[in-house]
Amino acid sequence: MAEPQAQTSGVLTPVTLENAPLRRRVAAAIRDAIEVGKLPPGARLVEKDLCTDLNVSRTSLREALRELEAEGLVTHQAHKGLVVSRITRAEAENVYRVRAALEALIVEQFAEDADVEALADLKARAETLRRAYSSNDLRTILDAKKDFYDGLCTGAGNPLVLDLLTRLNSQVTQLRGRSLMTEARRTSSIAEIDALIRALAKRDAAGARKAVLRHVENAAKAAMATLPACDDAAD
Repeated sequence: MAEPQAQTSGVLTPVTLENAPLRRRVAAAIRDAIEVGKLPPGARLVEKDLCTDLNVSRTSLREALRELEAEGLVTHQAHKGLVVSRITRAEAENVYRVRAALEALIVEQFAEDADVEALADLKARAETLRRAYSSNDLRTILDAKKDFYDGLCTGAGNPLVLDLLTRLNSQVTQLRGRSLMTEARRTSSIAEIDALIRALAKRDAAGARKAVLRHVENAAKAAMATLPACDDAAD
């Protein structure tokens, strides 16, 4: 498969020096570019270009890249250096299988344990997600989805699942991005979230489990449809 001719120079904005450690902010900037497709799978990560774009030293950049490599978002390839990772069909299928199990667990816990304030908060987050879908802006959508799951896991009293889901979703972030930019998937996704909210409002753990499994199944189908029929992950 031919290498994507992605432009790595000029796709990122300079990192400022407030708040979080510089390494984390550099990693976040590159992660964001990967999530929204500015740095596509297989794109080489040229240190000189990234340092210029982000206005950081090579030391800070390399620390951030090591973090992203540990997450599986970038991969070191012989004769090429670091590139944005590709995910195979089998890898994506495994991610969605694990995600289904985790989400089924968390919605059952929410239905059984969340208080009325947590439910009201989750409904508000779902409405924010609905507005995000209407914005047609991928970054806004991804942020709203993460916020929704944050509320779901917090209400269930299980922040560990949020951390695990965040790590899992990072492995299929570009597939999610491409699928969520289709109007059909956004429409069905919000309908699935609405069904989940209705079940949670009734404290129907079994119904919530069924709704979230349907949501993950449909998300997986939409994401997998963005992959080629035959994988060519070993470039």
